[in-house]
This record gives sequence, C-alpha cells and structure tokens, in this order.
Amino acid sequence: MKKIFARIITVACLLASAFQSKAASDELIPRPLPPDTLLNLQPRCDFIINRFWDRCNFEQAFLHPQELNKAFGEWIMIMPHASADTVHASIDRLIAKFAKSGPNTLRIAEMAENWLYSDTAQFRSEEVYLPFTKAAATHKKISKAEKARFAQQTQIIESSGLGKRVPDLKFKRPDGSSGSLADASGSSVLLFFNDPECSDCNLARVRLSADFNTNQLLKAGELTIVSLYPGDADSKEWLEAAKSYPDTWIVGAMPDADLYFDLRESPTLLFLNKDHKVLAKDMPVDHYLNAFRIVNSQTTRH
Repeated sequence: MKKIFARIITVACLLASAFQSKAASDELIPRPLPPDTLLNLQPRCDFIINRFWDRCNFEQAFLHPQELNKAFGEWIMIMPHASADTVHASIDRLIAKFAKSGPNTLRIAEMAENWLYSDTAQFRSEEVYLPFTKAAATHKKISKAEKARFAQQTQIIESSGLGKRVPDLKFKRPDGSSGSLADASGSSVLLFFNDPECSDCNLARVRLSADFNTNQLLKAGELTIVSLYPGDADSKEWLEAAKSYPDTWIVGAMPDADLYFDLRESPTLLFLNKDHKVLAKDMPVDHYLNAFRIVNSQTTRH
C-alpha cells in the first residue's frame, strides 16, 4: 500500500509541477506539459509518455548521467498510468534513436534494468523491460561479454514472464529417471522452486503439503504441484529430503533452472494454467494458499 501511495504522489507531483519548468533552451531534458483540455489521468499520462523525449538533446544528456537517469525514472514511473500501446510505442521510438550506437543502447538498457528489473527496481515490469534487453542483447556494436547478461535476461523473461508459455524443460527425478514439465497436467500447475537447505523453502513446502484445500485440488486433478530443486540431481541433501515430499507432487532436480526462471528469491513460485502459461509469479505462498481455499470452496459447492 505504501508503494502504491508513493507512486500516486509521484505521478501527481510530476503532472502538477515537475513539467512546469524552464524554457526548452534552458533545460537539459524538457518535459512535455499536457494541455488543459486533457482532464483525466490516463490521457494526460499518455501525452507525457508519448512526447517525453521529443525535445531531449541526448548528446548533451549522456554527458549528465544523473540528470538523464532521473528523467528516465520519471518516464518509467508514469507508465503504470498510461495505456499499454502508448508505453510500448514510446519505448520502441526511444530504442530506435540509438539503433546505430552500441554504447548508448547499453546505457539505456542499464538504466531500464535499474528501474524495471533490479532488486531495487521502483516499478518492476518484465513486459516493459523486455524490449530493452532484446535491444542490448542483439546489438552488433556491444561486446559479447556485455550482451551476455541481457541475453540471459531475455531468455528468462521469454520463458517464464507473465503471459509466457513455459517450455517443456527436462529434469531428473529422485529415482534417476527423466521427467519433463510436459508431464504436469491438470487445470493448473504450481511450479515450486525450492532448496532443502533454505528454511523459507522448507516452511513453504510444509505448508503446501499440509494444506487441506491444496490436497483436495490435487486429488481432484484440478492442480499439479511440481517441486523443482535448482541444483545437482546427485545432491545427497536433496535426495534425502525428497523422500519426505508428498507422493502427489512431481519432484525433480533442474540444475539449469536459472537459465529459464528468475530465481533471485527462495522459494520461487509460479502459477500456470493448463497450457503452462504463467498467470502469477513473485507472490508469497500465503497468496496461493488463500487462492486454493477459495477455488476449493467453489468446487465443493458445485
């Protein structure tokens, strides 16, 4: 709630006063000022987002990285209140400005990472960040070493971002046999990445395995839980811990999981539909348990 309130205050300040600034000739990055005829929030934000960089002298702006980063942040923080089409069109135009410049494309991508994807991101959005990762990862004038991080992030977002279909990746079961995410059937799938040496993972695992509603949905075939260890299948700790996992779960080890999933938090949970498209992520186990309670009560009622 505090973050939402702070974002609203930020947008209000930007719309009310931040754009009432110096003349274009005296300002490094002149902000657009919406006309008084635009009364509602979204049209005003669309106007700003669409024209934000029109009068920016980037040659000078790149010489003042702090000011440029601040302006970039203002642009990003208004995006949640603008239309998706306007946001994506504006991003494409900005990236196109630096199509011939590897260094500038890299700088813009790094700013986008800071504001949209890093652990301290003010407005985390893989959807908005993806065009920047692609631009940096494929630019011919950026070194392979510098492109590698963005290529990795691109693969992760395209494999497990919201609305994306998770690939049928392989894993190894505790008995040594091979499995695939394609084995997970049912109306929905919960991917549960966890490590037996992680206390929060163990707590989440106990809560999921003991939850009445979760087990009811598992029995009814409405839910499949896939517990994946993002490490070596020969790990003695994992093999020992896996003996106590519920028989109703699909259990496996996927050493290369971090190539396809954002595992910066432990545990990591992703909720998929029957077609394995990601419907929810980055939520604590409590949210899923509450959702399973609601779904099970409705299922029982019918």
